[in-house]
Amino acid sequence: MNRKKQLDKLTTVFNEDKRFIKDGYYRIRTIDEGTIELAYLIAGPCGESLPHPQITVALDDTQATGIKLIDMVSSPPLFLSRDDVNAVEIDCALDMLIEKFLQRL
Repeated sequence: MNRKKQLDKLTTVFNEDKRFIKDGYYRIRTIDEGTIELAYLIAGPCGESLPHPQITVALDDTQATGIKLIDMVSSPPLFLSRDDVNAVEIDCALDMLIEKFLQRL
């Protein structure tokens, strides 16, 4: 199943409300008609939610492309905007995050 179909399936279950399932919080936010944000969040030392990771995804009719990645738990924290250098890293992180969400269905 391609990324777009997987995300379509996930958006029927997850929404803007954080949902605790087993090991952390899962959330999918709609930014605008063509953009969503997937986030796996863990509790920080002061009770705050830390993205591990949070990926912004651009959607069109046939594909989903990760355009921004934030990971506040990794060391050093990651703040990536898609370019030729990090496109593969963002794509891999997006595929792993989608799989993590799918395992919680």
